[in-house]
Amino acid sequence: MSQAATLSDTDVLRRDRRVISLIGVSHGASHFYQLALPPLFLLINGAEGFSYVQLASLTMAFYIASAVCQPFSGFLVDRFGARVVLLAGLGLLAGATTLMGIIPILPVLLVLSILAGIGNSVFHPCDYSIMNATISEGRMARAFSFHMFGGYAGYVLAPVSMIFLGNLVGWQLAITAAGAVGLVLFAILWGGSRDFRDSTHERAESGAAQEPLRESVKTLTTAPVIMCWVFFFFTAMGQMGLMTFVPTLMHEIYSFDLQAAGAFVSVMIGAVMIGVLCGGYIGDYFRKPDLIVTGGYTVGAFLVASIWLLDMTSWQLYGIFAVVGFLYGVVFPSRELLIRAATPKGASGRVFGFVYSGMDFGAALIPVLFGWFVDTGIPRTAFLCVAILWLLSVVVMQMTNAATKKQALAAAE
Repeated sequence: MSQAATLSDTDVLRRDRRVISLIGVSHGASHFYQLALPPLFLLINGAEGFSYVQLASLTMAFYIASAVCQPFSGFLVDRFGARVVLLAGLGLLAGATTLMGIIPILPVLLVLSILAGIGNSVFHPCDYSIMNATISEGRMARAFSFHMFGGYAGYVLAPVSMIFLGNLVGWQLAITAAGAVGLVLFAILWGGSRDFRDSTHERAESGAAQEPLRESVKTLTTAPVIMCWVFFFFTAMGQMGLMTFVPTLMHEIYSFDLQAAGAFVSVMIGAVMIGVLCGGYIGDYFRKPDLIVTGGYTVGAFLVASIWLLDMTSWQLYGIFAVVGFLYGVVFPSRELLIRAATPKGASGRVFGFVYSGMDFGAALIPVLFGWFVDTGIPRTAFLCVAILWLLSVVVMQMTNAATKKQALAAAE
């Protein structure tokens, strides 16, 4: 008998709210720590004399470690449970960050960055395994939306708070304090996560035995899962291309100063955060994730393409970035529902760990292409590229949905 069957509706609602809150906060911590150190680079350079190339290598090491380890974290989740892996990852991430301020030696910082990246790699497979197995079906899209909202809140909070603390008490105390907050969160998560369920519970309830490693890997080679990876790869290239290069593109195309050009990213992120909250309710109410994803990405693609095609005023551009960000946010929970539909029971950890690595690889590649557009004098082409990538993602999503339905029919026969 499942845990939900023994709980009243009120108890289920309280459990769902508690789990959604804890997962949203932990995801916010993951995103916060991704941007905790870079805002302090100027202060670290002045205090320690490390070059910006050396400092950038710390961030690169963090992301590479996270991307490479994320699929492996998914396997650990499905074998040992999400709660213990999530706590271990958060503890490693917060502990490594704390030590950065205590041992400011470059080789040590590099090792700590790698350890922090390894800790960061657990969040997506853990969070999605927990939400898939714990949250009631009718609140699943909202769970995904609050998870995403927490992540963006972490992104927004990190630069502001770290720059403030760094200027107030110095970079070492600032990064140490940031790590210490994570250790406090670790204690909160430890105490509040007793009712977390995950893919190991789903497997136990179905009576399925632990799969051999070869069979576990085989799950990731099915057509729906491979296409989910490609879908994430394309969408992330478009999203991260805009997030990282819009200030440069707006400066090159319209001669905005960098502060004004950077405001376009702020508008877009704010709109994403509003859109993702709305998208959770839309996804749970309509239950048509394929139509929501198709509509959002298609309209967004044509709006971005209009920046490539037309000369616009600053207010028109702000409006487009706001609408594009809102649509991207609305699409997100429904996009996760499609990935969930393609995930076999008991395999959510490794599937989400694998498909989210596609996002990391897409985010790593796109800056090089956009940099080439700028260096060769064709910066507008970057917006056409984003539009094409998002339209391709719609095609891949439709193929994924069809393959998922075909797989479900074959399993039912």
